Amino acid sequence: MNPQWVVCRKTYEDTGGLAPPYLIYLDHDHADIVLAIRGLNMAKETDYALLLDNRLGKMKLDGGYVHNGLLKAAALILDAECDVLRELLEKYPDYMLTFAGHSLGAGVGAMLAILVVQNRDRLENIERKRIRCYAMAPARCMSLNLAVRYADVINSVVLQVRNCFFFCFLILSCM
Repeated sequence: MNPQWVVCRKTYEDTGGLAPPYLIYLDHDHADIVLAIRGLNMAKETDYALLLDNRLGKMKLDGGYVHNGLLKAAALILDAECDVLRELLEKYPDYMLTFAGHSLGAGVGAMLAILVVQNRDRLENIERKRIRCYAMAPARCMSLNLAVRYADVINSVVLQVRNCFFFCFLILSCM
């Protein structure tokens, strides 16, 4: 990672605890504009508040249901960074727009991807095929019908629990 390609970096203080920290990175080597979102910080009460802000089966979006708190965090990030992302997409018309995160950040990234697909006009009418999300071990954030509908945009990696325990065991045994 080239530190000179970091466009902006937002902390908990910058987001007021209403969204996890994130950064925007221009990856010129891979023609990519990356918005990476931090995962759950177990020491931050605001992260738990975000996860607990969910009214099961109440928040409808595009014919499905989504996690209320993660959607609000995604909307906050999109509103805050819309102008920056639009300028970057205008300046680099062949670059992909990638959202990436782990855990809490993956859920927010998935919600961001959906919001951008639904509001492409806010970002220079970016083509759907140029939007993608890599969600590593995402928080449960959407109903199955939405996961299927956005499968071309959102790539999620979820390990089975037994594999995760085995992987952690391997890492710990190598230390």
